[in-house]
Amino acid sequence: MGEREDDVRGTDVVSSAPPTSAARYSAPRQAAHFQALVESSADAILSKDARGVITSWNAAAERLYGHSAEEAVGRSITLIIPEDHANEEKEILRRVLAGEQIDHYETERVRKDGSRVAVSLTVSPIRGPGNEIIGASVVARDIGEQVEREERATMLQEITSALAREVEPAQAIGVLVRDGVRAVGADAATLGLLGDEGDRVFLADEVGHSEEGLADWQSFPLDADLPMCTAIKGLAPIWASSADEVRERFPVLAGENFRFAALAVLPLVVEGRAIGAVSFSFSEEMEFSTERRAFTGSIVQQVAYALERARIHEAENRARMRLSFLARASAVLSESLDVRTTLERLAELAVRNLSDWCAVDLVDDGGHHETIIAHVDRSKVEFAEELRRRYPSDPDAPQGAFEVIRTGVGKLFPEITEELLRESAQDEQHFELMRQLGVASGIVVPLSARGRTHGALTFIASNRDRAFDQDDLELAEDLARRAALAIDTSILFQREHETALTLQRALLPADLPDVKGVEVATRYLPAEAGLEIGGDWYDVIESRPGQVDLVIGDVAGRGVHAAAVMGRLAMALRAYVLDGRPTEAAVAGLDQLMKGFDPPQMSTLFAFSIELESGRARFVRAGHPPALLRLADGQVVELAGQVSPPVGLLNGASFVANEATLPPGSTLLLYTDGLIERRRRDIQVGIDRLKEALAKGPAVPEEIVAGIPRALDAERVGDDIALLALRASVD
Repeated sequence: MGEREDDVRGTDVVSSAPPTSAARYSAPRQAAHFQALVESSADAILSKDARGVITSWNAAAERLYGHSAEEAVGRSITLIIPEDHANEEKEILRRVLAGEQIDHYETERVRKDGSRVAVSLTVSPIRGPGNEIIGASVVARDIGEQVEREERATMLQEITSALAREVEPAQAIGVLVRDGVRAVGADAATLGLLGDEGDRVFLADEVGHSEEGLADWQSFPLDADLPMCTAIKGLAPIWASSADEVRERFPVLAGENFRFAALAVLPLVVEGRAIGAVSFSFSEEMEFSTERRAFTGSIVQQVAYALERARIHEAENRARMRLSFLARASAVLSESLDVRTTLERLAELAVRNLSDWCAVDLVDDGGHHETIIAHVDRSKVEFAEELRRRYPSDPDAPQGAFEVIRTGVGKLFPEITEELLRESAQDEQHFELMRQLGVASGIVVPLSARGRTHGALTFIASNRDRAFDQDDLELAEDLARRAALAIDTSILFQREHETALTLQRALLPADLPDVKGVEVATRYLPAEAGLEIGGDWYDVIESRPGQVDLVIGDVAGRGVHAAAVMGRLAMALRAYVLDGRPTEAAVAGLDQLMKGFDPPQMSTLFAFSIELESGRARFVRAGHPPALLRLADGQVVELAGQVSPPVGLLNGASFVANEATLPPGSTLLLYTDGLIERRRRDIQVGIDRLKEALAKGPAVPEEIVAGIPRALDAERVGDDIALLALRASVD
């Protein structure tokens, strides 16, 4: 909550606080003044007596809940309590009547029209003349947009991650119909793909529709007057908020039994061309806000990228697949020091490109044996592992992985016959289980490098139409040599396509608070095309009347993960500030939060808190470039202060608050290092250039954040840039 709600009381207790000797006004005037504050508050403020009867109700409460004061006062508080929260309200009242204050309690309340609203409550006891508790004051803030924004960011991250793991078209489409429909709040969806000839659309998958409803729409010509065709040809989405609008725009559907009330159809576009479209249907009329459109578009674009990756993968011929497989395997083997992770990824890569299943047998000097198994059908991995546990390999077996480990010579089995299986089986049940697993052709090659054999790679094809040959053996041996050399040095997960820009911008504040006495402007510039987005962020928080907190930060790393970490940090720091923590305590809380991140994360930041009336400010500089203060006469000075370590970096770190003054007419500029850092150039040179540009340019925040990047030729660089400018009023 943005104010000190624990100091706010219902209107029926204004007179219970006696005036002090230092009071400027009489008690009646103080009461009137306090009443005016309550009525003008942006937060809903009400009071209730010990029985739960509403005794006061301000204008913000009317706006939030829909009931006027006349309708609410004298009614039970259950007026705004959902039925399934009845016990919760009883518990809150019990705690308050026991003298407890409840701060920032997040729950739901019900409006007059029956809709629900997410709120954050601060509930305080009201005391009578004899200090007895006679009721409670309730301060409520609507956090619906915040909750929805957080949920959308989380869902987008989950869907993006899920899509990045899928390489088959059906699996990528499954992510959309399984998770995408839920994420956008639709009741049904269909996904259509253009055929190879490009003149027809084929239904690839659906959810929420009846078989009868789609019976005639399994495929249709691209030139049909249908929403999906129009979206594909125009490379533009279609948003229809009502069924009447759908029928008006597409008369061919007027005679159909169109049972939905709203429709959103978005093309699947890759590199400027459409490969299909997805249609979301809603059972109720829908106003497609800008944010909803952007969120839906982000999800659909991720599906388009995933489908295009899958299409390219399928289109590769076997020879090109081998070359690209080795190239990708080399990349995987060169990026990590974790042996098991390296070989798990290698096995996964193998079953997507070379074989139906892959086993990696590792042995060490002490005779310890470890096996890693991957299967193209992941449901069979557990079966294969159980088979290995029940029938462990015999180190002295005359054939198989241990024979290859002993001899250092690879073996090719173009056809694994039943006779060969019987020779390898330890008993009849073992033979039957291997038959169930499916072994039609195989290759076993040693993991040998620098005169040592670390184990063996086994590749199995389950389909007899896919028999391995000598070329496959050579490919497997090449791969095994590379893997052996990399066992102690490298592997990293296969590079996934990330589009973090949408997530980054979605997590940055959509609107800045309108604070009397200051002008604030921000700007975010992503890295130039072709480079991944980082974790730059900023926030402007009116922590309480007359006080504004600014923060700008830079999360280490790149891509969706860095942007997701940025979102967590921004929301956490905002919560700490709104909770009333001093700047250094808020930053310290963020540092503690990051200690629990897995994997560990680090971020620089500059947190600045100013009392607007006096201009007094405190700031924490955690490993971040200094802020710049342009005075009214045009002089620019650095706010460097004592530097604290970046958050998340050191155990036991302390964070020091520095003091400063923001004179009337001065302008504060916060920024991230992408604005000033360049290769082969000292960072102080960049800061000096920035100071010169700030001194020569305009003092208006909007013009500063727009003009400074141009002045420093920083609009197309290899790093993100975030700027935040605040100008204090001259008055």
